[in-house]
Amino acid sequence: MAARIVTVFNQKGGCGKTMTCMQLAAAFALRGHRTLLVDMDKQGTSTIWAGQAGADKPFPATVISLAPLREKMLGEIEKHAANYDFIFIDCPPAIESSIPWAALNVSDIGLIPVIPLMDNVWASREAKELARRAKQENASLQTYCIPSMSRRGNVFKACTEILQDDQEIPLLDTGLQQRNAYGESQMFGLSVHAVAGAGAAVKEVEALADVVLEKLGLPVGKKSGKTKATKQNVEVV
Repeated sequence: MAARIVTVFNQKGGCGKTMTCMQLAAAFALRGHRTLLVDMDKQGTSTIWAGQAGADKPFPATVISLAPLREKMLGEIEKHAANYDFIFIDCPPAIESSIPWAALNVSDIGLIPVIPLMDNVWASREAKELARRAKQENASLQTYCIPSMSRRGNVFKACTEILQDDQEIPLLDTGLQQRNAYGESQMFGLSVHAVAGAGAAVKEVEALADVVLEKLGLPVGKKSGKTKATKQNVEVV
């Protein structure tokens, strides 16, 4: 498949999977990459988010829902692969689901957002185990944890250190902190790039986008030329 595939997954709900996926997809699209986000959560948060955008300012990346297809979504993704540079897969919060397993088997990178709190650290163990098993089938798969909705404090620091101890699935230094701009972007169908006064959030998202591109061995800078922002909300049954 032509597109590079990034899967965002975790057992724990509310850890920032959709937030991470949507902000990264927008960042890639705004850099001029043809970017598709596939919403695989039956709650459809990514699809609803993109649908909040106005016709004059659509969400930068194309967003579609393939959730009803479950693991059979791979056939539809393959159909789209030639038309996109990057495909992001937003998985449901359920490791026992067949969806994360199927997605990781065709992905270049798996990202596990983890809030540096003990319940998230415990839940991330199941996600890491799934990634390890997936790597046996997909030898080129890279998997990383991302600090999500981090704040200052001794608990956050201690949990971050625990996550840093895992050398096999390392914790990236770059992640998304707890900022109002992220919630505001969701409310209005935007990425933080279009939120007034969101410079700190934009810097975080762009830094994470740089890291993902570096891990893929790709240039960090923007592509030459202009890319038209598009929005597509489709439910494939």
